[in-house]
Amino acid sequence: MIEIVEGEPVRVAERELVPVVRVETEVQRRAFVGSSGVAGEGEGFVRLRPIAILVRSGMGERRIPVHDRTAQWLGGLLLAALVVPALMIIAERIMHRR
Repeated sequence: MIEIVEGEPVRVAERELVPVVRVETEVQRRAFVGSSGVAGEGEGFVRLRPIAILVRSGMGERRIPVHDRTAQWLGGLLLAALVVPALMIIAERIMHRR
């Protein structure tokens, strides 16, 4: 389940700052019925990702998006980790053909 949740407001001078977070939750439950009785287990996963800050003031409300630079860098590093070895293999094959 995915929800967008506003956090508790923080007062700064004449402004009020409100964090906005994307909450992803996943729950799995299992039950076992056997000759020795009934048993159960479960597990859960929660991921919180900040997506914006609401700035409320006398002039109105403004939404400032929060960009996850770490995820962008990790995505770029993953892409490089896949592309660089492939390019090295291609270059090696070209060099051995000569």
